[in-house]
Amino acid sequence: MQRTRALPTVAGAVSDELTFQQRLEIRLALEELNAAFTHHLDHNEVESLAELFTEDALYTNGPRRSEGRNEIEQLFRRRIAGGPRTSRHIYSGLRFDIESATAATGYSVCLSFAADGEPPLPAKPFLVADFVDRYRCDDGCWRFAERHIRPAFRGD
Repeated sequence: MQRTRALPTVAGAVSDELTFQQRLEIRLALEELNAAFTHHLDHNEVESLAELFTEDALYTNGPRRSEGRNEIEQLFRRRIAGGPRTSRHIYSGLRFDIESATAATGYSVCLSFAADGEPPLPAKPFLVADFVDRYRCDDGCWRFAERHIRPAFRGD
């Protein structure tokens, strides 16, 4: 029988039913999911970005609300429809509450730079926001079930 240990510095709040190894695997999968989000967003890879969300996902940014993977994909398609869009998102302070083998919550802070046009562009912060996420694992694949962006600071 494998002993279960709490990981307050690694995973935040955790379920006692998961082993140490399982929690580490979940944390790594969620870290990769968050990194994939910023990568696909910053490189205008809309289809790959949309695949990171569950079919019934909810995505909010302040008052803007998108429900379902299709609506989220259309939001990001509109973002780049007007021509070249350059952005870079830097996230920090990633914390997780792993509730089970299929559900978790995440918290992070994101700093973004964004402007229309081709790089290099002037470096002006666009947004600093808290990200609050709900994750769900279906068929062995972790995705965003919810992503809520709560702006703390906005650029011009």
